[in-house]
Amino acid sequence: MTGTYHVLVWIDHRLARLYHVTRDTIAELSSIHAPDDGRGNIHHKAGTMGSGHIAVAPAFLKAVAEALESAQEILIVGPADAKTALKKYIDLQMPLLAGRIRGVEPMERASNEEIHAFATLYFRQRDLMTPAKN
Repeated sequence: MTGTYHVLVWIDHRLARLYHVTRDTIAELSSIHAPDDGRGNIHHKAGTMGSGHIAVAPAFLKAVAEALESAQEILIVGPADAKTALKKYIDLQMPLLAGRIRGVEPMERASNEEIHAFATLYFRQRDLMTPAKN
């Protein structure tokens, strides 16, 4: 991932897709699959304590965070809690990388075109709002 500036990571509890985003293009850099651990789909049973959701595997979060190390600006998107779990993991385990996260936003599954449109608009708006460095 050498030379990537804007990177969007779409993540859920099973899969992370990393994209290099420019004004004109989007290119998938990698796909990282979470370990199955033989659990398959786990459903919440009535009358049990807790949310019924499985925590995102730390090894999965680590692999995704390590894949983001060369990115200069990172946007994390996805459904449910995996995106915030990744942000928290990076905040705690990789504080230098945490400073490059520009946002964490909700996003359901989307096509590459929809992801590109969202990311370019997000980064463009953010760049306009960031004060110029002297």
